[in-house]
Amino acid sequence: MALLTQYASFFISIFSEKSATDEVNTFLRSHRIINVEKKLLDGERGTGWAFLIEYANQDGRGAAPGQPQARVDYRETLGPVEYALYDRLRAARKELADKASIPVYAVFTNDHLAAMVKKPAKTLRDLAAIPGVGDGRIKQYGQALLDVLAAASAEASSAEAASAEAASAEAADAEASSSSDARQKEQSNETAKPPF
Repeated sequence: MALLTQYASFFISIFSEKSATDEVNTFLRSHRIINVEKKLLDGERGTGWAFLIEYANQDGRGAAPGQPQARVDYRETLGPVEYALYDRLRAARKELADKASIPVYAVFTNDHLAAMVKKPAKTLRDLAAIPGVGDGRIKQYGQALLDVLAAASAEASSAEAASAEAASAEAADAEASSSSDARQKEQSNETAKPPF
């Protein structure tokens, strides 16, 4: 997946209202940030901070600066089994976020969770391979989500084993039934034969 580097600039006067800082914070939360440079300026626009933000959009898709990114409905993009696992990960993420009193996206984003479902991670190194997942998230929350993935994998393995066992038992019953039917036919054919 190609990453396209783009830039956005913001100026926040020291006398600005809160909405100016909210705009920068919203932008930072809604993009994959590569680098932020800031400089205190005293010029025509007044005294304040100038920010140059370098960010990446995958495949060139993404919102224009200052616009929220389009949301993905994972019920449509994931299969039923994958979505069930995604939902379990979301519940675990919410629990972690509530304990830390932070927003859920600060733990892992929906895109991160979907990537974990599409290619289930087994180790912290696997989590690090997901674009946008850094060491801080992995250290703080990685093991908890790996535990959810491992539990789901174990449950799926148990269900598959039970299903295979049931199918094997059905096949054995069917074979025994057909053998019994064949013996009964033979016996009825022998009794139906004339004695000469």
